[in-house]
Amino acid sequence: MSITQLNRKINQLLNSILGKQEECIRLNILDLYNNFQDPEFDQYMFQLWFSYLFYVTDNKCIKELLYNYAFQNTVKFFRLEWMLKALNEDSKCQKVKIGFSTFLKQLQTEFDQKYWSLAGKSQKTKSANSPSIYKDKQDQIIFNLIEQSLRLKKISIEKQKDHMKTFLMLINQMITSLRFSGQPEFCGLTIPFNCDNVDSFLIVNLLEDEFTCFNTAKRVPYKITIETVNPSELELIQNINQLTQNNLPQLIPIYDIEKEMRSISQVKIFQQYNIEELKKLALKKIDFQRMQYLQKQSKIAEKDINVSRSSNSSIWGEDWNITKQKIKQNSLYGNLKSHVVRQIIIKGGDDLRSELLIMQMMRKINEIFNQKKNNLYLRPYDIILTSPNSGILEFIPNTVSIDKIKREYQGISLRKFYQMNFDNFQEAQKNFAESLAAYSLICYLFQLKDRHNGNILIDNQGHIIHIDFGFVLTLTPGNVGFESAPFKLISEYEELLNGKDSDMYMYYKIMIFSGMYQYLNNITELITFVKLINFSPNHNLLNCLENFSINEFKKRFHENVDQKKLFEIADNLVKQSSNSLKTQLYDYFQFQTNTIYY
Repeated sequence: MSITQLNRKINQLLNSILGKQEECIRLNILDLYNNFQDPEFDQYMFQLWFSYLFYVTDNKCIKELLYNYAFQNTVKFFRLEWMLKALNEDSKCQKVKIGFSTFLKQLQTEFDQKYWSLAGKSQKTKSANSPSIYKDKQDQIIFNLIEQSLRLKKISIEKQKDHMKTFLMLINQMITSLRFSGQPEFCGLTIPFNCDNVDSFLIVNLLEDEFTCFNTAKRVPYKITIETVNPSELELIQNINQLTQNNLPQLIPIYDIEKEMRSISQVKIFQQYNIEELKKLALKKIDFQRMQYLQKQSKIAEKDINVSRSSNSSIWGEDWNITKQKIKQNSLYGNLKSHVVRQIIIKGGDDLRSELLIMQMMRKINEIFNQKKNNLYLRPYDIILTSPNSGILEFIPNTVSIDKIKREYQGISLRKFYQMNFDNFQEAQKNFAESLAAYSLICYLFQLKDRHNGNILIDNQGHIIHIDFGFVLTLTPGNVGFESAPFKLISEYEELLNGKDSDMYMYYKIMIFSGMYQYLNNITELITFVKLINFSPNHNLLNCLENFSINEFKKRFHENVDQKKLFEIADNLVKQSSNSLKTQLYDYFQFQTNTIYY
């Protein structure tokens, strides 16, 4: 299904719902059944939008569509179930909440009955290998993976390495114990990936000696390396251990995880920082040269704990493609066609629903750029919600944060870093310009904030990549006017682009103009996606849409202007952003409070 077809069908459905035309709704839904196998349907429709439409309308046809989608296979079931749980928990409408809970119970009952009958078992037969037992055990593993993100915060950095090794060993034992005889769907941990190879969704192994702990102020998200396969291929492996379901290792919760995650998430969303201190800082004159000098003098210990088999001395470590190939060669599952080695981040205490919305929009914009064969570079990543306050994220390989670069290369500018680390400086510089332009547009369109150097990466090709989209649209840290520029464009970026009067700087501005022109021609598609998630503001679950105005959002597309005027607008955005004082203040504040280098 093309983007245009998808857009047309969704608009028709929205108009039918708004007009309360039940027969049209039914026909629109029937039309969508033909597209269940379309990858876009998985990536966009059922991640958020149809779950949300059911949430605000309680429409029986949408409910039936969701039900039939869920029972195509186990991964689609879990994708829908986790999404419904993430939406339902914060519901303010009791009628909707009851409807969601009833639907979830119905899905879970049907899940047990369907897969039990497929295994040729009687409904009344009791067994440790029933689908409901598998589901309970899987939920327990997911719970432990998420809680570890909070548990690590209570463990000293010096002890985190040994603790993680023991933890991953226990999780591997739990995953091995999920291998139910005769039921390939239940022979590993099901993770409903939305992108890349979605058919390879069953985690069969965690690498116990490949992980990184990212120590932050409130939590410790961590990266792990996993092996996934398609369950239909597991019968090709003859020597898979079959363990009993008894005596599974358990990690005793150290506190009420949901309450703790909600508390941490709310701190981030509503007020992460001291407002009065921020106000004072905004009015204070800072001697940035003096601050950067002090920063150089105070080498702070590395916050992250990284464990890897590779001894590569590059700041990016060993190239991920090489690492994957080594893992594949030594893996029990390496010969399977569906075998995939992935890096994922486990994150607890973060509301990722807004980030999922923006990531879906960013993926759409990236598709537009690619269709036009534009050089603009974006790197979307997969986000899987596990609750309103936790999730699993795809890790972007071959990247390092600018914060880490600044720690390891004290007093070295980005331009100097590029010259030292890229054999082809001009190519890396061009990659930087094309990606900087693309992310400048994303920051402008979605009002992306919290752009400190811990949230900005450089890959081993020279691209700049933004992560962590928690503060978007109407949300800003502290709500006191920091990061008021359209996007982050500091003097170091300009220096890397050869200065404001250079051809490379002009190329950067032309790329911004080109991107604006291209998505301007697709505004209807993009606005439809926002309309869908903002369909019923009274039932809104996303904080970023609390004070959202779709008309204000549309203004940032600058409709009905000619190319000359559009270039002037792009040029003005660059001028407004260039070396903004408030952007510098925010970097300074993050260094002072969270020791994030700038």
